[in-house]
Amino acid sequence: MERSIETIWKKGFLDSDKLVAPKLNDLYNQKSITIIEKLKRMMKVNVYIILIFAFLNLGLYTALGTPFAGLFILLLLIGVCWRSIKQDKTMKKVDTSLNSYEYLKAFDSWLKLAISNNAKVMRFFYPLLFLAALMPIVHTLKDGAVTNKAIQDSGFQLIYGIPTFAWVIALMIAILMYVFGGKIYRWDVNIVYGRIFKKIEMMLADMEELRS
Repeated sequence: MERSIETIWKKGFLDSDKLVAPKLNDLYNQKSITIIEKLKRMMKVNVYIILIFAFLNLGLYTALGTPFAGLFILLLLIGVCWRSIKQDKTMKKVDTSLNSYEYLKAFDSWLKLAISNNAKVMRFFYPLLFLAALMPIVHTLKDGAVTNKAIQDSGFQLIYGIPTFAWVIALMIAILMYVFGGKIYRWDVNIVYGRIFKKIEMMLADMEELRS
């Protein structure tokens, strides 16, 4: 059937200059814009959440007697937000004059590159965050009269009032976080944005099938 739904679909998508199926082209354009705008909004909200958490965390760590650890974590999280804001500017460089397929393809390439670059940086972020997060525990164990006496009487070799083996375990965990930091980051990102990424991949797959 010459004028079947599939034929009209393909013609309308492949040749935007013809008026065979302008509504289909508009639909794809609208879907592309909607999904990308949703992703942008989610990224902005995520930045705000991280900043709020960073300052609340500073107050908590100060109350626990480790303000410098809280300040260090604050700076780490601000660095993550700054990187996200900087990448948002590069996102705007994706040519919006392209048709829906080419624009979505270009955006997908930018997204994968951004995730790949972030994964390299986050390998350092996770172990540093982990070690800083241990400081309230170290402070409590060191300054707690009963706990501190029990540790001192245990016969273990101590570093800053904490058994050496505990520092070794913490360091090993930090090293593992560095080694698997990229995978941890991708898993983390997939939890937040996984559904959006899947929609982009499905839309691209549909478009490529129509173009083939």
